[in-house]
Amino acid sequence: MPSVKISAKVEPLKIHRGDIFDYLLELSWEKSRKSCELEFKLPLIPAGDKIKAVGSEFESENSAQAETEQVKRIYRFKYFPMEQGGKSIAQADFEYRCRGTEPYYKVSAPPFPVEVLKKRIQFKDLARSLYFRIGLLAILVAGIGSAIIIILRARRKRKAGQTLIPLEKTPEEKGMELLIHADQYRIAGRYPDYFLGLEQALRKYLEEKYSIRWTGREKLVDEISKATAPELASELGYFLKFSDRVKFAGQEPAGSDLDRCYQAVRRVIEFKKLDMTGGKQ
Repeated sequence: MPSVKISAKVEPLKIHRGDIFDYLLELSWEKSRKSCELEFKLPLIPAGDKIKAVGSEFESENSAQAETEQVKRIYRFKYFPMEQGGKSIAQADFEYRCRGTEPYYKVSAPPFPVEVLKKRIQFKDLARSLYFRIGLLAILVAGIGSAIIIILRARRKRKAGQTLIPLEKTPEEKGMELLIHADQYRIAGRYPDYFLGLEQALRKYLEEKYSIRWTGREKLVDEISKATAPELASELGYFLKFSDRVKFAGQEPAGSDLDRCYQAVRRVIEFKKLDMTGGKQ
């Protein structure tokens, strides 16, 4: 059983009332050939004193050395401070064990003190200034003039047969948003929901990007191989098989399996951003 260490910090260091900040919990351990595969769960997201949890993310890092591997799991929680003054984030209790064994061991981060500063200057405070009102009037006049120019240009473009295309999110942006949402189930240990979320992100992306419908596994992998790259399709084939085992056979996934399946979907979504030469990202 590797020895697991935990550390905590907040970003940014200066926290103002009404501004969202991040609380990072980092689990790290040294993995060798004799070490078992660890699995983690966090029963409860740490609560805050007049600090509201509004989101969470997860990431992992591995760095190989001579005979060992340094492994890190980083949990990033987002909080919204509602009051000024000295506050505290509750103790975080992680449970971990060698995959498929009992019992769970516990590693905890103690309560984390947070000093919430006064709220940043708001518009209503500036509005009391005479100079600000004069400046605002000048901006409004300039804005009206700019709006008139934009309207006239738009009319000329319509007459010339041009159409304005509204901006919308790309398939890549939508896919990454669904991936981040699915990762919250992983943090909570809800693995069937986690794999359903990965499949949803992949399905939406393939339909919008390549018009590929969710069909049989072999046909789907073949179409993905033609649209992207064979090595990416091979990893997705592994992901789809493993996802079925977790959802329908109740298999407990290892941390490496969770990472591999997540990366298989992410690499397809970010395919155009990859340098496929030499297998580097």
